[in-house]
Amino acid sequence: MKISEQTKNLTLKSVEAMKLSIEHFNKIDPICWKESVLIFNSLSWELFMKSLILKKKGVIYESDGKSITAEKALNKIHFTYKLITKEEAQTIGQIISLRNSATHNLLPNIDNEILTHLVHYSLSSFHRLVSKEFKSLSVNLKKDYISVSFDGDFTFYSHKVEKLYKFSRKKATEQNELLYLLDRGCKFIESESNSQMISKKEWSNILSAKNKKSRMAYHLSVYGYTNKQENIRYVPVQIAKGYSASVQVSPSKNPNAQVLIKKTDPNKDYPYFTKDLASKLGKSQNFIAFVCKKLKIKENQNYCYLFRNNSKGTPVYSDACLNYLKDFLNKNPYYNPFKK
Repeated sequence: MKISEQTKNLTLKSVEAMKLSIEHFNKIDPICWKESVLIFNSLSWELFMKSLILKKKGVIYESDGKSITAEKALNKIHFTYKLITKEEAQTIGQIISLRNSATHNLLPNIDNEILTHLVHYSLSSFHRLVSKEFKSLSVNLKKDYISVSFDGDFTFYSHKVEKLYKFSRKKATEQNELLYLLDRGCKFIESESNSQMISKKEWSNILSAKNKKSRMAYHLSVYGYTNKQENIRYVPVQIAKGYSASVQVSPSKNPNAQVLIKKTDPNKDYPYFTKDLASKLGKSQNFIAFVCKKLKIKENQNYCYLFRNNSKGTPVYSDACLNYLKDFLNKNPYYNPFKK
């Protein structure tokens, strides 16, 4: 489908703004860095959402000729065009809510874990949608963006938000203001009829009307978001030469739970080349290569390791992979990986 110049330009400008939000996230000078991250990230989404609406033959202008707000654009791409999930919409809603505060008021202190979480999932959703809806323009985002932290107190978004719940009735605190900004961003997505975010007075009145003994978290939209959205933590992993590392994540209610690192010797744990698998399975090397491609074996670290002896890497395979392929081929004796 051919896209209009306006749609293309909006998308390109949104990519530039998203890159600026990443650049400011990695800013060394801390002056206004959180405000600038939120402003550029929100700007990126506002432009991008309008380009998506135009692509879907929708309207981005009000009857008076003014462009629709970011909130209304978010409402359209979530409810009308169903391009993003509820959790994705709530992530964007929180960023817009915080941006509105950053541009019109003093932004309350935001824990790094909260901002990191929102920026990560915002960028992930943005990258996915640009790649899907504007594939030819997605090359502008194909880079690695590094963020280094030397702060040892790594917790999660959900843990930091949980600590805010006890401030739900304490209106004069920064924590109450931050809880309100996050919650109103999530609450906006609760109804398709919403056209603007709830005011602080309305929000406070709703909570004040609740029984004093009730658990306030249950009455907050951000509570539902934290229960459904995955958490993110950036962890630098340093490994000795000749080793690879795998990160194991186990269920835990402890937000400070350790991340376990397992050292791996590729020569012992991945002893088979493609020709070795072919020999053991009684197939041609080409057959096995195509089977591994079709079954996405290379994407599973339990089955495959890319040995970096050239630019692309040479795949080597584990015993688990051999057993998996043997079982698969026994169950599917007439499987043809060469068919499209």
